[in-house]
Amino acid sequence: MLMGWGPFRFTVPTYSVEQLKRNTAARVQSAPVVGGRPITHLLGAGEETISLESTFFPHHLNKGGLSQLSGVRDAVTAQTPHLLVHVSGLVFGRWVATAVDEGQTTFAADGLPCEVTTTLELTRYISGGIPIGSGGTVPFVNVF
Repeated sequence: MLMGWGPFRFTVPTYSVEQLKRNTAARVQSAPVVGGRPITHLLGAGEETISLESTFFPHHLNKGGLSQLSGVRDAVTAQTPHLLVHVSGLVFGRWVATAVDEGQTTFAADGLPCEVTTTLELTRYISGGIPIGSGGTVPFVNVF
């Protein structure tokens, strides 16, 4: 899956995305009622998250993915929101990285991992009071 998040391009062969998981939640709160079932308060939209799962092989691909992974780790710390776009032109909106989970296995003689697996966790960035229903995706021009 070819995607871009701000300055980062997730493309074959360096650091591609194999799986995207998206979670959309609502805020719902129950309130007790004497002698009856609790009533449900619908409080509006909750957090929306996306997980981008990747596996790449830096030893065979000129070490390309490792430098981008370093930049992604820096982006988690910087907490800068970026646009998330798909190669088809679909814009998911602005997202901020909240975590990156990394695993390295089978190290070569030069100390480089032969396989790296990552999961990048993104949360939709909403600044200020955005009205309900305005956080959808919109068409966009291809940036690849």
